[in-house]
Amino acid sequence: MGRFITKNSPLFILAALCIVLAIVSPTFRSSGNLQGVAQRTAVVGVMAIGQLAVILTAGIDLSVGSVAALGGVVGCKAMVDYGVPVIPGILIGAGVGLLCGLINGFLVAKGRIPPFIVTLGMMMVARGFTLIFSGAIAVSGLPAGFAWLGGARGWWLPTGLMFGFAAVFAVALNFTRFGRSLYALGGNSEAARLSGIPVDRVRIAAFAISGACAGFAGMMLASRTSIASPTGGEMYELYAIAACVIGGASLMGGEGGAFAAIAGALIMTVLRNFCNLQNINVHWQQILVGALLIALVYYDNRRKRKAGLLRN
Repeated sequence: MGRFITKNSPLFILAALCIVLAIVSPTFRSSGNLQGVAQRTAVVGVMAIGQLAVILTAGIDLSVGSVAALGGVVGCKAMVDYGVPVIPGILIGAGVGLLCGLINGFLVAKGRIPPFIVTLGMMMVARGFTLIFSGAIAVSGLPAGFAWLGGARGWWLPTGLMFGFAAVFAVALNFTRFGRSLYALGGNSEAARLSGIPVDRVRIAAFAISGACAGFAGMMLASRTSIASPTGGEMYELYAIAACVIGGASLMGGEGGAFAAIAGALIMTVLRNFCNLQNINVHWQQILVGALLIALVYYDNRRKRKAGLLRN
């Protein structure tokens, strides 16, 4: 029971947090507010799933926010300027993200460049291409049918997509060779290599998943706001990383789960929503989320030291 609670602690924390806030604030527990919380979490939640794939390999992807902006601008511009239908336009945005992820993965796996440096560079490159491609002007006049992706036809659609992504990735992590390879690579990359796991291919695939999720999330963000902004997605890479860590993923790799990452994203959105309802300054909200992130990383390190899994 102790192991079960520890493994699923983000879900218990989310449930306890929602119960307490519902008691404190009648507005928070209204159906409209809870639906809005779920809808606003979708973009970060999809990004967090992709980010989790990289974090499980003991890597990090700092480019997802900029890649989301690039995918959103390219996909929306294809629909507005070239008459591409909605579904292919969404796939174009996700494909742009996939390409960026493949470049990241190839440079990390084959170029032996640290993920922090590669994705930091991609963050600046993708943002620059976004500004050049859009002329630093937001893409507007999007097709009416595109609004459904962001929730125009109901909050349940983006939320359902987020949980659908999480369900597929959870199945992959627990019941496929690729999923177990992600955990093995993050636990000990040399042992994974000696056991026959194609380490480079797994690492490239992890970054590709992260990029594709970021591109798709960028299209969701553009649909929700009705414009594809070249400055969109700023700070979202930090939100995605924070969602994974709050959800119990270890930045040293080998630990984490898809639904736990969604729970981490929901915890952040719930806290921000409650602060907004209580008219708490937005700067204090940033302090709250940042302090929570530091505390959880400290707890993870302390737990590993006690178990002998981490040395000073």
